[in-house]
Amino acid sequence: MKTEKIRTALIVGGGSGMGQSAAMALSRMGIQVFVADLDLAAAQKTLSMIEAPEARGEAFSLNISKSDAVADLFEALKHRMARLDLLAHTAGILGRTVFVEEMTDVEWRQMMGINLDGMFYVCREAVRWMKDHKTGRIILFSSVASLTPTPGALHYSASKGGVNMLGKTLASEVGRHNIRVNVVAPGYIETPMLDGLPDGFSDYVIKKTPIKRLGEPEEIGALVAYLASPEADFMTGQVLSLNGGFVI
Repeated sequence: MKTEKIRTALIVGGGSGMGQSAAMALSRMGIQVFVADLDLAAAQKTLSMIEAPEARGEAFSLNISKSDAVADLFEALKHRMARLDLLAHTAGILGRTVFVEEMTDVEWRQMMGINLDGMFYVCREAVRWMKDHKTGRIILFSSVASLTPTPGALHYSASKGGVNMLGKTLASEVGRHNIRVNVVAPGYIETPMLDGLPDGFSDYVIKKTPIKRLGEPEEIGALVAYLASPEADFMTGQVLSLNGGFVI
């Protein structure tokens, strides 16, 4: 069974970077976009950048590590749209560069609480809603760090590896409800998150990447737009990495 035309989308983590680019790309497809972010002002800014008034939904503040807050968001959304057609979950944290023997319990738990637990909370609510309408698409964001070892980022890499398997397993569970689930595992993209990496790391990445540059947020937006298109209707359970050949 094919999914129905996508009319509404929720971007979690849409206040900046790749989430913002995803929101812009979907809005240009005529999709009404709702944006949730820990930073409400950033979410509102993203909406203000959308040119078509009919594509502007509403901005919300959301702490994804709190399951009650996630449930409250979806309850609010149900009063604003008849159904949710697409979820793009781009939110996450990078954390500091730290090796295992120096990593604290707090750092480990915070990483898992946001990058993995938070994604689970959001996906659970989305599926509960989408299955009622027998249609939907879910796009989760992991990282190229889920595909290759990244020393000093054990907690981050482990959380993103978990996202990959969360997406694959979720796809196998919800296909019967006519819901597609795919994972985007971006390489190193020019976003504010790169500012948290050690000095000189971007130069190292460019040197190792066959295409010899960093990725651009708009390229991620284009991939999200494809996953929202009719052409991607037969795709589910896949991990797609746009990384310039950093990992082959």
